[in-house]
Amino acid sequence: MGLKADTRVKRLELEERERDSELVTLYGGRSRAVTSEGEEAEHLIPLNSIRKALMKFDLSKSEIRVYLFLARSGAMKAQSIAEALSIHRTETYKILRRLERQGLVSCTLERPMKFVAVPFDKALSNLIESRRQRLRALERRKEELIDLWRALPKLERTLSRSETLQILEGREQINVKAEDLLRRCRRELFMVVDEDYLLRLYNSTFFDNFGRLSKRRKFDARLLTNFCQTTSYILERIDLGEADFSYLDAEDDIPSFIISDNDELLLSLEREGGSLYAVWTNYRSMVKAFRSLFLLLWKKSTTPKARTLKSMAE
Repeated sequence: MGLKADTRVKRLELEERERDSELVTLYGGRSRAVTSEGEEAEHLIPLNSIRKALMKFDLSKSEIRVYLFLARSGAMKAQSIAEALSIHRTETYKILRRLERQGLVSCTLERPMKFVAVPFDKALSNLIESRRQRLRALERRKEELIDLWRALPKLERTLSRSETLQILEGREQINVKAEDLLRRCRRELFMVVDEDYLLRLYNSTFFDNFGRLSKRRKFDARLLTNFCQTTSYILERIDLGEADFSYLDAEDDIPSFIISDNDELLLSLEREGGSLYAVWTNYRSMVKAFRSLFLLLWKKSTTPKARTLKSMAE
């Protein structure tokens, strides 16, 4: 076991050195050299952050390396790029053509032909707009795809309800799942959210349709949160529709969670380093336990009116 762990550590260290070596090439560019180890280390951090961000736009590592190298170095021939980044010339041409199609690189008409990176701010705009167009195209086909799915012949055998558990990483996935629970809710939606989670939902699109859905479907919607300036500010500005809210007891220190229709649970958690993740499950025993916890907290919570009177008395 110790040998395997040691091997993994060495492999990670090797990958990190290789990554830093690549970033040094990107930082140095064609026109200047890294002048000191301190300067090199200082600039590797933002370059690494940029590299990670670009990976979220479905760019490969090689495409990111070529784009960043060109953006730092100016117009260059494909042969020069291949030599600088140690990529085969044929593969370099393929990468450049893919970057052209994504609006990140253009080529000159001179001979020999040179390639130029689109300015970084414009490149980001192109990537974001491309993602938006794909999402709009999917949105336009949504109803069509749903109709196609419903038109499929039903299975003759009845599938039993399977109890599952899913781990969600990061704010985006958690917010999407929370909106999914709201969208499917028909009978009751119980929420316990601290000020940080309430703020994340407020900054997402979660509350955009909350009031409309609660009025139209008339489900039992209740929200519990801690009393502070942030939560008061948010609750004054969102449309809760038919939902009710109350304040947690000051001594309560519990994780944030959402329960939909006594059938699904979304439990928000935080790792030691501060990164967010959540657990979604439809395990009946877990959903039932957290629903009982919610009802207990709701029973001992403080109404907004009582909270105001208490604050005035203090």
